[in-house]
Amino acid sequence: MRSRVKAFLQLDNVVPALIIVVALVVSFEPKILGAEFSDRQIMLALFALLGINAVIERSGRLHSMGGNVERILRHLDNGISASRILRTRATFQRTEMLIADARRSLTIIGINLQAATDALPSILELAKRGTAIRLLAVDPDGASLEHGARMSGVEPALRQEKIRQNLALIKGQIDSLLNASARRKCTLQVVDRILPVGVIGVDTDTRHGRLIVQHYLTRTPAERTPIIQLRRDSDPEWFERYLQQCHACFDGARTW
Repeated sequence: MRSRVKAFLQLDNVVPALIIVVALVVSFEPKILGAEFSDRQIMLALFALLGINAVIERSGRLHSMGGNVERILRHLDNGISASRILRTRATFQRTEMLIADARRSLTIIGINLQAATDALPSILELAKRGTAIRLLAVDPDGASLEHGARMSGVEPALRQEKIRQNLALIKGQIDSLLNASARRKCTLQVVDRILPVGVIGVDTDTRHGRLIVQHYLTRTPAERTPIIQLRRDSDPEWFERYLQQCHACFDGARTW
């Protein structure tokens, strides 16, 4: 109750009440206590009170804005929680949903291209529509495969088998289900290197380009590694930096 009374008695509540009281008092007949007011005095008093009310309201808004700015600054000083930026595979959309709006190009980089095999029908459909497709996996016959597999905590033989299996599936579907024109839009390559990231790039050469980047961590299963999404229009600096990383992954790649 006391807090309600205190809030009511704040200046931005009292001044409008005074305006109403003055208007009522000067309208009484006969005049209260014999006091009479000219029209000029009444108008000046009302305008003065209105002016005071406007100043108080403006001061209140400025005070509120100042409080908001302070809260924002405190939030920035404390940093942004990583959980608001980084995600895992389980909390992301399925690959076919992520690539559905691709028009000009689609790039998928992955150790064994599991993301590409999961969304292979959608990828083939994009190729039929004229979208350029670039797929890159680790070379199953390369020297770096064993080192990369051990870094991930995976048996090299199992990784090699999985890569070969996925490459055979992708190439077989491209060769059997696409016409010559659509096949020319598809590039399936392997590279003898340890890939630092897995990437899905959608229309990366346009201003609405997107990159979904998965970071590979030592002895960490793929379903637990962090994923971020970058957009050229809202994250131009980081988008370009990761795009250059994608281009670097293709250095020395060969067609499978």
